[in-house]
Amino acid sequence: MGTKIEAVGVARPGLFSRGSIDLEAKAARRCLKAAGLDPNRVGILINAGVYRDRDIGEPAIAAFLQRRVGANEEFKGDTYSFSFDLTNGGCGVLNAMMVVDGFITSGITQHGMVVAGDAESWPGKSEGYPFRTSAAAVLLKAGGEGEGFTAFRTYTDTRHLEAFSGRIVWNAERKRNQLVVRQDPSFREACVECAAARLEDFLKEVALDREDLHLVLTSQYPPGFVSLFGERTGLTNRLVDVTAEFGNIHTAAVAVALDRAMATGKFQAAVNVLFLAVGAGITTSLALYRNP
Repeated sequence: MGTKIEAVGVARPGLFSRGSIDLEAKAARRCLKAAGLDPNRVGILINAGVYRDRDIGEPAIAAFLQRRVGANEEFKGDTYSFSFDLTNGGCGVLNAMMVVDGFITSGITQHGMVVAGDAESWPGKSEGYPFRTSAAAVLLKAGGEGEGFTAFRTYTDTRHLEAFSGRIVWNAERKRNQLVVRQDPSFREACVECAAARLEDFLKEVALDREDLHLVLTSQYPPGFVSLFGERTGLTNRLVDVTAEFGNIHTAAVAVALDRAMATGKFQAAVNVLFLAVGAGITTSLALYRNP
């Protein structure tokens, strides 16, 4: 049994939807509506967003989302929704999908959702916040044998450990948590270099060649990554680039690219779909998805 993608929902700021929680909840509701699924059937809900409203540490953002979408708000013993946060920067969505895949293929639940989104934590008070506000949700369900996700891998190259770093610190003067991020100018090239190398490792593991990949959905960050990665690997014609429409987006990027590929029919027409995300570390996460 594999894990299939059932629906995707995307949200961008509107008149009343501005923060990360608002946008992620909006994307999750759209995703559920597209699938026609009762929220109470979502057995696991994972938030993979990094930039949180007011840098909230606890409770988990996923708990807010579970409440907003009405997924088993009260534990009754026979049905439940397990929600938590899993943050790993740009790779978080793929890592969360791997966890949901484990829950579904083991028979614990039939449906799981991964939600990610980023918004300026303290609007107007942040310095150098680089990302365009956006959110996306992906609903996963049990599929047939040999279809859906068939392999997940995550690699880390510590040679570039200092190229991108982030940590939450307590600002005593302002009496609040503060997320501090530092990015080296070499980060983009390091991401491209590591992603290209890890792609070759992954293809060997799954016994495929680049020519066997029909569609490639990647991180859209750092700026210019998609085009440079395409040039380096020769996969330009199979990549989905949404930066012209969405700008510089972070954790939700792979899911947004998936949504656009589904809207144009590219995803449904592809047999072998590669998901690839990069983040601090340099960490590269990959997944192979097969349509029947």
